[in-house]
Amino acid sequence: MPPTVTRRRLLGLSASAVGLAIAGCLERPSSASRADESDATGELGEPAETVEVRVVSVPNVAFEPGIVHVVPGGTVRWVVEGHRHDVTAYHPETDGPQRIPDGAQPWASGLLRGGREFERTFETEGVYDYVDTRALCASHEALGAVGRVVVGWPDPADEPALTHDGSELPGRAATVTRQYDEQTLAALERPRRT
Repeated sequence: MPPTVTRRRLLGLSASAVGLAIAGCLERPSSASRADESDATGELGEPAETVEVRVVSVPNVAFEPGIVHVVPGGTVRWVVEGHRHDVTAYHPETDGPQRIPDGAQPWASGLLRGGREFERTFETEGVYDYVDTRALCASHEALGAVGRVVVGWPDPADEPALTHDGSELPGRAATVTRQYDEQTLAALERPRRT
């Protein structure tokens, strides 16, 4: 004969089901999922080991994202999705004023056509500004095609990229780097996440 369902038994079964459901929601994640949650994104304040930057032409010539944050020894890979571009450090040896750390080696990717990639590993902590020096209808730099790599947690007072006001840069590049300065200073001056 099947057991009789009493109100007390029904309430007990319901409470057990609710308890199991809550326990499932509150269960601590496994170490594998905790590691996934703690993976850094490469956004300011979350330095990563590897970051990818897209170099685009549409709707505007730009580096996306414009600022990335890597650990010392971290790598940035630029992937060209537009026509002809390059990735060149702001430095008198390559292009324009020095906007990379003192003693750091400047770089220039050379011409990159759609689908090509350029990669650089950053060993020295600091703030590195770079530019797309190509010109088609207009200078990509004047259109604002500048980017920034923050490596580690440098002292802002020691960084050439942050001590210039950007007025030496043409057109929209000056405006974009001033915006980068505000964002970078805010990230470097707030307490680090642990």
